[in-house]
Amino acid sequence: MPVPPLNHTKVKLLEWIEPLVSNEQYEKTRQVVHQFFQPGGDAEKLQHQLRKWDQSRDGSWLTPLWEDMYLKHRGSLPLTSNFNILLEANQTNIAGKISFLLRELYHSILDETLEPHFFKGKPLDMEQYTKVFRSVRIPQLDRDTFYVAEYDKKDNHVVILYKNNVYKVPVTNEEGIPYSIDAISSAIQSSIKKDADEKESINVSIFTTAERNEAAQLYHELKQSKVNADTLETIADSLAVISIDEYSETSQEALENLMLHPTNKYFDKTIQIVLTKNGEIGFNIEHSAVDGMTVSTVVGHIFNGLKKELIQTDCCMDEPRIEKKEWELSKEMRTRLEHLQEKYLAQNKEFALLKTTFTDFGAEKIKELSMSPDAFFHMALQLAQYRTYGEFKSVYEPVSVGYFREGRTENARATSMEKRILVEAIESGEESNETLYSLMKIASNAHSARIQYCQKGLDVERHLFGLEQMYHHFGNQLGIEAFPELFRDEGYVKLRHDFISTSGMVYPGARSRMFAPVVEDGHGLAYFILDHSISLNLSSFRENEFKGKQLMNHMIAALEELRVIAEDEMFIEDIS
Repeated sequence: MPVPPLNHTKVKLLEWIEPLVSNEQYEKTRQVVHQFFQPGGDAEKLQHQLRKWDQSRDGSWLTPLWEDMYLKHRGSLPLTSNFNILLEANQTNIAGKISFLLRELYHSILDETLEPHFFKGKPLDMEQYTKVFRSVRIPQLDRDTFYVAEYDKKDNHVVILYKNNVYKVPVTNEEGIPYSIDAISSAIQSSIKKDADEKESINVSIFTTAERNEAAQLYHELKQSKVNADTLETIADSLAVISIDEYSETSQEALENLMLHPTNKYFDKTIQIVLTKNGEIGFNIEHSAVDGMTVSTVVGHIFNGLKKELIQTDCCMDEPRIEKKEWELSKEMRTRLEHLQEKYLAQNKEFALLKTTFTDFGAEKIKELSMSPDAFFHMALQLAQYRTYGEFKSVYEPVSVGYFREGRTENARATSMEKRILVEAIESGEESNETLYSLMKIASNAHSARIQYCQKGLDVERHLFGLEQMYHHFGNQLGIEAFPELFRDEGYVKLRHDFISTSGMVYPGARSRMFAPVVEDGHGLAYFILDHSISLNLSSFRENEFKGKQLMNHMIAALEELRVIAEDEMFIEDIS
């Protein structure tokens, strides 16, 4: 990962802030920015330290800072940072096959036979795959830790959560030989069937929904029992958790329950796969160590594997012995867990989740209009946001930097002056279609250029985040006594306010996707731009539900409106 040049960041920072603030505030921010970046000033001192930091590491300079940001986060994981994916599936009794597929993918990573990934002909970093399986986030006071079990093919297992019970399901034997799908499936069915008529056990894993310091206290107390420590270790060392959801009657409920329903969930687990009684397959992902591109491979491997006859060579035909793990709980602990479940269920009522699929057109039509599909989408979003709120607010858009070792994501703020000028021209009602289409092309090109800058590691926010962290780590040593004014400036704060947090990652077979709003007054927006449709998935806090519905309706209207502008102008160009 490069450390961007200061002058580049200075210019881009002002460019990115301008559409979000008044002329008066922009002038104030411009003066603060110039002061920060002046020769011999704070920026130069922090940049020098960041370069030293970079030179002391083999991987990305950002990695330890980024990991700290995630692991020091103290909010409830499912309600703040985990993300969810719901597949287009209608299959039942597939826990055995999914267990086999998880093992197959894990072994391909260990054997280094997983096909290398490329984007536009360039290889992508594959290091995240070493953290996907047999991994878990462990709650600790002030800063969590991330655990990955030692690589080993022997005695691999998955964990199934059913009626809040924990079942250890072996997928390889003590010699590392895989069990067959039929053997795994038979063992699962016979074990779970015994408990089918039992009442739900107490939901111990509800502690993973708590704010992290409370989760740490509960985790530490649970571990004092050897029985509980063994169960927690079984979950940590499992390839993944498979959750049985018996509550979801519809796809909407299935999507909501991925995030909001705590029964049979362990939200600290990196990969958690949720199976509903209607045959839907969902994923709940803990985000601290993995990003969308890596998760897409896991989703694709399972989705595609379920559709075909799998090759099972050199499998052990014996039936694995499933072990039902136990919890040892005091009366006080039971009461605390029950109260925590009541609290979480009450918190869930604070969220409103909307999803719809726009079917009038998709990526193919947008490309025919000589536009980037992602840029077209974000032009529509800016128009929709303005019509909903009457102003331009900051929109977070992650961009993969997988070209670099340990590359994660950069942030291309999708609110730009080019889009603002376009929206204001449309809203004025005074401009011709020819002018509007020209402004659309300018905005599309600017959006794509910003994405490309980010892919090269030349963005604004990660660099400034790095400089800010150098102040927190080394400010006194550098002679910087006061927190630099830039990081408190209203323009910079507005830029960093993730009013609409978006993600356009497409997952194989995905029907819907959801994650929580990042800020209290904002929204989370996951979207898929497919060939002939666009999936929109919007989360809001309940108090913003009406605005969320307005935003969704305005978004659908804006997509159509922009298409009409472009099509009409292209038709005129064709006949002339």
